[in-house]
Amino acid sequence: MQAQFKLMAHSANARSGKLLINNKELTTPAVVFTGVNTTMLTNQELQSLGTVAIKQSALRYWLNGSDVFGDLHDRLNWAGWIIGDPGCEQAYRWAKPRGRKKDGVSFHEPESGQQKLYKPEDARGWQDKLGCDLQTGFWRWEDYYSPVDDLQASAKHTASWTTEKGDNTLLPIVGGGLKRVRQASAETAIKQSPLGYAIAGVDTEVKLAEQVRLVKEVVGMLPEDGLRYLPTSGSIEHVLMAMINGVDLVDSDCADEAAQHGVAFDGTKRIHLAKEHFLEDSAILVDGCQCPTCRSGYSRSYLHQLQSDHSPLANRLLASHNLYVLNRLVADLQDAIAGNRVDEFVKQHALG
Repeated sequence: MQAQFKLMAHSANARSGKLLINNKELTTPAVVFTGVNTTMLTNQELQSLGTVAIKQSALRYWLNGSDVFGDLHDRLNWAGWIIGDPGCEQAYRWAKPRGRKKDGVSFHEPESGQQKLYKPEDARGWQDKLGCDLQTGFWRWEDYYSPVDDLQASAKHTASWTTEKGDNTLLPIVGGGLKRVRQASAETAIKQSPLGYAIAGVDTEVKLAEQVRLVKEVVGMLPEDGLRYLPTSGSIEHVLMAMINGVDLVDSDCADEAAQHGVAFDGTKRIHLAKEHFLEDSAILVDGCQCPTCRSGYSRSYLHQLQSDHSPLANRLLASHNLYVLNRLVADLQDAIAGNRVDEFVKQHALG
């Protein structure tokens, strides 16, 4: 497999690049959309809204145990990028403390109650089987604010699993918010000269200021030429601030999360459609927006009604709008990097 990441431009701390794997090309920075989005909208809708990459969990398919899935590009009818997720966070959340093994993680699968031992080679093998364009290495998950001993054990176990990798593998950097543990984890990964790195173990409970601090710190530990991936789902500000500070790929389900709560994006601002005054607001959702929801002329009043009635259509229309807005923001950020205007972008969207 041929895999290469080429940097194209810099502006302040942000950067843009091209990820090339087997004649497929991805422009960064880019958003990786997580599983909920792929069940809310069809893949054709996702692509029409500017989506370029989706995330799929190897753990989910491994638990099923069937070999019928094949390459997910064919099964899902998805021509874009598929980013492999080993599913470590979920597996370790199911595990008891004694389930954290040197050779993987042992847990009772919730539905069947069966005890399972999930190993790094399982995660790697299933990401291969599923045809993931980009794979993420196996890592021992610990809560971001875990005790020092647990974070050090996470780094030790994860380091022992980094030697077996493919050309398209991103090696995890672990350690919670502790600089010395992250540094040790980064040094071990760098020795393997991977395609890039995944800043792992940063969940949605980590506040924006702390995430920005951590991203800046870890980015400073990593080689300039490696791809940087933040495999966590956060708010629209989390996504953009990670990119502004040098991350190339960022997971997010913020468009769908906002839609489920009746919230529409207007740039980085929010429109809370559950508020009663929208019942009499006949304006379209966002003036000038070219998403399907706005181009179809749906009014704020009608969307408020759908939201009040808990209609699934409300979620679909708002998710479609929010995905479009987020993808446009990322495209605008790409343009700002190319034109060395990231500082202007930050001010325009009140991200400073």
